[in-house]
Amino acid sequence: MAIDLQDSTTTTSFSDNALSAADRAFKLLITRPSPLSVEGHSIGHGVPQRPIDLGELKALLLGPQAGDELKDAVWAHLVRRSRCDGPAWVIGCVGVAMPGLKNLASRTTHGCPRHVVDDIVSEMVTTFVAQLRRIDLDRPNILPRLLMWARKGALQVRARELASIEICADVPDQVAVTTEPFLVLAEAVRCQVITPDEAKLINATRLEGQTLRAYASRSGVPADRLYKRRRVAEARLARAIEAGQVSVSGDGPGSNVGA
Repeated sequence: MAIDLQDSTTTTSFSDNALSAADRAFKLLITRPSPLSVEGHSIGHGVPQRPIDLGELKALLLGPQAGDELKDAVWAHLVRRSRCDGPAWVIGCVGVAMPGLKNLASRTTHGCPRHVVDDIVSEMVTTFVAQLRRIDLDRPNILPRLLMWARKGALQVRARELASIEICADVPDQVAVTTEPFLVLAEAVRCQVITPDEAKLINATRLEGQTLRAYASRSGVPADRLYKRRRVAEARLARAIEAGQVSVSGDGPGSNVGA
């Protein structure tokens, strides 16, 4: 599947997530008087033989004259710098790839709730950065391959998140929740349908709008494990609500039995 390297986003907003944070950091790195730069003679392929800041380099790569050999030469250089010269060059790689990453984010998050968007974008950036250490620089199309890995990470999170939402949507329409959702969670804990930790996880990432990745970072539990834990707990909760084991009307336990 082709990856669009241009920034063609039109409606999706990424004003407060991993992508926007990386973009802000990149802009600071290319701000004069000492912008992060490469030496043109280290790149070759007709680029100016002088220091080129990464903002100018990004614009050069997006220009109509930039061929595939030049792009691969630039990306091989940038990835090597990210491996040897510290975090600034990792941010530099993300910043130079920003047009492609924004386009990818727009496509993979289309139609998703905001908290899902944040988790998808976070995983996309994380996967892109992880692949800087692994990508084979002797093969062509370095940036498209990096973006393909980033897309794979984003789609995996999208699938997990939307599957969790669908599980919650499996509760029959006739079972109406007429009390506060957090009280339903408390009732489910009291009835031993879910654990207190599972209730905290669902409350934080569903009701309070925290991203699951941020919750994982704070709790010290891997995000993949929390995705599975939440999915299993929500499925258990949905079945209990359907069976009337957990009250969703504020009338006490078992109030939906026989409804």
